[in-house]
Amino acid sequence: MHFRSLPIFWQTLILLLGGLAVAQLISVLLIVYLPAPRPDFYTTTEIAERLALNPGSPRLTVRRIATDPVADEGMISDSAVTRRLAMELGRPIDDVRLFFLPDQSETFPFNRQKGQGAVPIHHGQPYFFNTLVAAERDPRGGWRMLRTPPPAPVSAWQARTSLWFGISALAMLPFAWGFARRLTRPIRNFADAVERLDHDRDAPPVPVEGPAELQLTALALNAMHERLRATMRERTAMIGAIAHDLRTPLARIAFRIEAAPDKIRAPVQADIEQMRQMVAATIGFLRGDAGTGERRPVDLAAIARRLAGEATDTGSIVAIAEIDRAVVNGDRSALERLVQNLIDNAVKYAGGAELLVRHTSDRARVTVADRGPGIPEAELDRMFEPFERHEPSRSRSTGGLGLGLAIARSIALAHGGSISAQNREGGGLEVTLDLPLAA
Repeated sequence: MHFRSLPIFWQTLILLLGGLAVAQLISVLLIVYLPAPRPDFYTTTEIAERLALNPGSPRLTVRRIATDPVADEGMISDSAVTRRLAMELGRPIDDVRLFFLPDQSETFPFNRQKGQGAVPIHHGQPYFFNTLVAAERDPRGGWRMLRTPPPAPVSAWQARTSLWFGISALAMLPFAWGFARRLTRPIRNFADAVERLDHDRDAPPVPVEGPAELQLTALALNAMHERLRATMRERTAMIGAIAHDLRTPLARIAFRIEAAPDKIRAPVQADIEQMRQMVAATIGFLRGDAGTGERRPVDLAAIARRLAGEATDTGSIVAIAEIDRAVVNGDRSALERLVQNLIDNAVKYAGGAELLVRHTSDRARVTVADRGPGIPEAELDRMFEPFERHEPSRSRSTGGLGLGLAIARSIALAHGGSISAQNREGGGLEVTLDLPLAA
């Protein structure tokens, strides 16, 4: 079985174990091949060699002073240790000075806690783990003195350990990055495909890839989508059959009413025509074929200008308040129908409309605003539902079936966009279409 098709549990376990193995391998190699850290200590032999101006101990610097050296604050002296240093120097004890802090400690991690190891002795030789001052009388006059440097804030062992952790963490980064990418990429592709299915019923099926759990989910989702499409096809066929059956009795009624008096014939013919329009509009909406034409670049600004000009030519009040070029990929006829429905809605219920076309870095927005009575906030979302009309300003007497905005929303969703409405300050309604810009 390929690694990418393994369940998420096994992919996670394998990647984590692989990263841990690499980190441990690096730590072992560092311990084996790098020299062991030297504890930060000094011996009386090393101090004696340096005071005798032996170049073998470059860590310690000797300087000459004219007066007898004195101890720093907090330092002590021990005759036995001083005698040991004088013996190694081959000098009388009166010609040697040795002062050290009483917080010497040779135990890991060399904390140097006060009061521990005031006279440091190790295997018969003093070891100093902290600052000391040593001096030898110079036969030519004055004194040769050295002072050990203060302890480093970070010991050699601490630096080595930090190096191990740092390199191990760097070695883990590629594994962590690969793990995150392998885990999230199929999930992201899956989410994008589901989003396309949500907006476009003819979108390609969800790719069957990634871990086993995602593959099973994709197969189930594709099967469900195919069942929904089959259901929609059956519903459309059923509605078409009902519409066909309705046209026949409507035609017979229209034929028979021709012989009736004008007082009866005119209203009956109006009712027949209204029923025909209702059947045609309902079938068109239920088919859900908005936006299923060929997708190509469409300039929403050009559509807005043309529709505004046509509305003005017919006597409607449609003004362009602001317009920017905004190109989207879509079905031109469906997008024209969408914008036309929004304009007709504003003109019918408010007497006029204002058009705005704007865009951001990745979205195009078309706004159709009016100065009509507006809609209560609680009913703004419902106005996009099929056959929904707000009473009384949007009643059946004004014409229409309440499908204009529902069709507009269907077209917007089919193009991966959205549509929303809100009341304007000062009165009126503002309907905004949001679509993704073309690449």
